[in-house]
Amino acid sequence: MDSKALIQAYMKTKKLTQYQQVAAELGFTKSHISSLTTGKVQLTDATAKKIAEEIGLDAKEVMLSLAAVRETDPELKQAWYDILARYSKSTSTAIALAAAVFLTPSHGPDNTAHNVYYVKLRILFPITTY
Repeated sequence: MDSKALIQAYMKTKKLTQYQQVAAELGFTKSHISSLTTGKVQLTDATAKKIAEEIGLDAKEVMLSLAAVRETDPELKQAWYDILARYSKSTSTAIALAAAVFLTPSHGPDNTAHNVYYVKLRILFPITTY
């Protein structure tokens, strides 16, 4: 999970529709939110922890995932994802993570992070409509 994914999870949980609303709630500038959502910068661990706790995500899991996203060396990035998989308390989370890691084509450094988030939101926390 990268910063953009965490911001989107925050928006979903808080039922916000615009990044401007997120910026106001979290005390960020519009340009900082823009930098986060375009991947130019990542959230600090302290901010990511605060957001994760506020929306009910495992803060340590989020921080491990951000460490993997920040890592530029592919071998070290994989090591972070391996640590994250071992940390995961839920078997379904570990399975979703593994599926995303191994089924994702390696087109860029952040593809895995985005797919892990997609799998977690769509499979582990699906929204049902009636």
